[in-house]
Amino acid sequence: SYKVSGGLHGVCLSVVNALAETLTVEVARDRALWTQVYRRGKPTGPLQHHGAVHNRRGTTIIFHPDPKIFGEAMQFRPERIYRMARSKAYLFRGVEIRWSCEASLLDGAVPERDRLHFPGGLSDYLATSLDGRATITPRPFAGLAKFTGGAGYVEWAVCWPEAEDGFFNSYCNTVPTPQGGSHETGLRAALAGGLKGYGELVGNRKAGQITAEDALGGAAVLLSVFI
Repeated sequence: SYKVSGGLHGVCLSVVNALAETLTVEVARDRALWTQVYRRGKPTGPLQHHGAVHNRRGTTIIFHPDPKIFGEAMQFRPERIYRMARSKAYLFRGVEIRWSCEASLLDGAVPERDRLHFPGGLSDYLATSLDGRATITPRPFAGLAKFTGGAGYVEWAVCWPEAEDGFFNSYCNTVPTPQGGSHETGLRAALAGGLKGYGELVGNRKAGQITAEDALGGAAVLLSVFI
């Protein structure tokens, strides 16, 4: 049903269930609704069939962390969850995530309600992140390339702010890769090689001295690979 995954099959849900006081799974599939409820990792009863449903499909997960494990004063950090939801929205170009959060949990940095939708993928998000900042190029250097044999694809968006520090955010199957990897190394090498090649084309001998740090120092970079 899918070609790439950010983890193993069902492992994350198993962990959440083990650490939850209650967890409810609701599945609408083949025009039928099914539910099952768990308490502290164990089902409270069998899978229940609730009859036919129309114009509905998908899975809903509702859970409450176990206070016996996390303590009575536990609470989620809305900022962290909002950033994660937003990153999924631009990494999966075209998907729409509808965000809502109890107002009493917010401190003003995160909206109570929001629609997270980036049809242009990384380039849309990069433009949003750099709104109002002067950049060297009028638009980002962005693109998407599919691997041969349906083995995945890579997407990138790069621009160069004029007077402010940049950043390099990379992902593999939507999972952040803060320690880098071959996908980052490949992009750095390709950009440096492209600039050197253009230098040779126009007769600029000094272009042969360009390094990856020259090409991307201070740049704002988003890189996502699906394998």
